[in-house]
Amino acid sequence: MNFKNFGSQKYLLSEKMSGFSSLAHCFTTREGGFSTGKIQGLNLGFRVGDTPEDVTKNYRQVCDDMGFSFDNMVLSRQEHTDNIRIVTEEDKGKGLTKESDIFETDGLITNLKNVPLGIFYADCVPVLLYDREKQVIGAIHSGWRGTVMGISAKAVEIFKEKFGSEVKDIVCAIGPCIGPCCFEVQEDVAQHFDSEYVLKKENGRFNIDLWKANVDILASAGVPRENIDIAEECTKCKNQIYYSYRAHGKEHTGRMCAFIELKD
Repeated sequence: MNFKNFGSQKYLLSEKMSGFSSLAHCFTTREGGFSTGKIQGLNLGFRVGDTPEDVTKNYRQVCDDMGFSFDNMVLSRQEHTDNIRIVTEEDKGKGLTKESDIFETDGLITNLKNVPLGIFYADCVPVLLYDREKQVIGAIHSGWRGTVMGISAKAVEIFKEKFGSEVKDIVCAIGPCIGPCCFEVQEDVAQHFDSEYVLKKENGRFNIDLWKANVDILASAGVPRENIDIAEECTKCKNQIYYSYRAHGKEHTGRMCAFIELKD
């Protein structure tokens, strides 16, 4: 993946997704933007103590930089579920320009043109999917619970069942998230993961490799490994670039977004 700057804003783009003229996407960072105070930067979360005016300006900035449709953008209220919504014409603008009923939803999928999908992250795993033949996109929030539930594999199944996708045509990008270097948990969390993703530490706690787990989940759903791009950017290690819940704490953590949109 490569960084791309627009003024003071810094975005991360997947090389595997950047070559398609019918697609726009990005993973945002905390750099740039209009938010001030404890969550200074390009905060895109409306529920983290920021002013709605500054958050809205941040969205407009991202849309201007990346060419997304501001009025049609769809966002969900994420709750660490494996619930996925197929976005329709009626959903345009929900979560940003009009009231939303998309609650307890951690995945969005659509084949509509000019309707950007956005999911939030600040250590959790953001996953973008694109069927280059059927022209279908998805944005998935896969925290450790979503990873255990295999939400990204569920998204692939929806691509296949609802849109007729073939897995060989699906391209995936896994964005910045907490790395195996920093995702330390206790046994009650570690026990949910297969041993290949768990490293026991001398202090009795465990480190979990969400990077490898999410690649393997997509691969187990049939996506060719050569179609999967992964940032391998640890949000906690690089918390000067990214918002990190573990590094900054609840009161100082904004939200970044992974966006994807089909273009005319």
